[in-house]
Amino acid sequence: MNPNRRTWSLLALALFLVGAYVTAFTDWLSPQPIEIASQIRPVIQPPRFGRRGPKAATDNVNKPAEAEPGSSVARVTFSLDGRYRLTSLRVFALNAQGEPAKKIWDLTGKSRELNSLMYGMNPAGLSPTEGSEAAAPLEAGLTYQLEIHAGRRTGSHRFKTAPVAPAEN
Repeated sequence: MNPNRRTWSLLALALFLVGAYVTAFTDWLSPQPIEIASQIRPVIQPPRFGRRGPKAATDNVNKPAEAEPGSSVARVTFSLDGRYRLTSLRVFALNAQGEPAKKIWDLTGKSRELNSLMYGMNPAGLSPTEGSEAAAPLEAGLTYQLEIHAGRRTGSHRFKTAPVAPAEN
């Protein structure tokens, strides 16, 4: 074996070992998780998320489940750490007794870029998966988990809901 070929073989082996180390033992190649923050909003009017001008007419399809007049649970909004085109969104009701999590909201598709959303309102471009319906109403005091995907990036966030005091006349 000539010395030049031996040098190239050792260099190739070293590069292979460095590549294997980087993929197996570091997170340099994996995307950072999406940071999500939730906020409980015990208000009657839904947030407008920075839209200006007169209120847009809302249709019943995008109306959140908690928007019904007799609802006793505060609305929950989520803020993301950047603008993302979501490809899936799921919310699970978690049970403290060890039972499996129950999926209560499941959307897929490709949304427009967004940095916030509200529980129960389907972002433009996302629709319920086949066999699922609109978001189930939230219950006060339960723990839920939101899981979102935007291509290779993912994020999850646990949140609790709060009861809304009845309006006084």
